[in-house]
Amino acid sequence: MCIACRESDGKRDLIRLVRAADGVHLDESGKMSGRGAYVHPQVNCWEKALAGSLIQKALRTKISAENLATLSASVSTLLQVTDESP
Repeated sequence: MCIACRESDGKRDLIRLVRAADGVHLDESGKMSGRGAYVHPQVNCWEKALAGSLIQKALRTKISAENLATLSASVSTLLQVTDESP
């Protein structure tokens, strides 16, 4: 289920975030260990997830400003690649 729009979808149709000891990361493989949360690969879902504290609540952790900026940049790159795919 997407933490932003609350719609259910298959795991392969969502992007997984995972809480690790050194912060929150994108889990492109879907196999990293740790608490995870899912977001649709759509700009509006990511804007909502990053703007509020939805990621922090879902992963039960605090996200530093630096980690949030890194995550946001990674998501921007990923969404551009997704939009260009056929």
